[in-house]
Amino acid sequence: MPDLLIAPRHTAHLDRAVEALRLVHEHDRYPLTWPDDPHAWLTPEGALGAWVALADGVLVGHVMLVDGKLVEHADRLAEAAGVSLTGLAGISRLFVTPAARGTGVASALLERVEDAPTRRGRRLALDVVDDGGPAVRLYERLGWTRVTDGPATWTTPAGTRPHTAAYLSPR
Repeated sequence: MPDLLIAPRHTAHLDRAVEALRLVHEHDRYPLTWPDDPHAWLTPEGALGAWVALADGVLVGHVMLVDGKLVEHADRLAEAAGVSLTGLAGISRLFVTPAARGTGVASALLERVEDAPTRRGRRLALDVVDDGGPAVRLYERLGWTRVTDGPATWTTPAGTRPHTAAYLSPR
């Protein structure tokens, strides 16, 4: 992998982030449904910050920190962490382009979020579709603790509620 830079996401990165997201969607079906407005999907209400991974200037990854109440199973996560909902911050919109997989990009993005000033005083949490896929394996390899699981509050294009798992960060 060329030199990797993790940088705060700026408006100028959004078009390239959408291009990277499209590659991920076509390869992995993440997100399951392509958003009507991908720029808005990458800039949701409740966002606390976002970062991009640039390999020799090419955007190869993205991660966002959101208000913890936006994470699936937030009540159970807060209880397990011993904090209120305002004491959580959620990992969201984490993706790495197919060509950059296996090079440490996702780990570097998660590390950057763990050190983010907007995270201070909050426990990191996340939810993921519980399909036993690469994302689940990544979080577990990095020491995230699975707290709970259950049906999502959202539906797939087929109208089903996928099974999701919720995790707390190791630190």
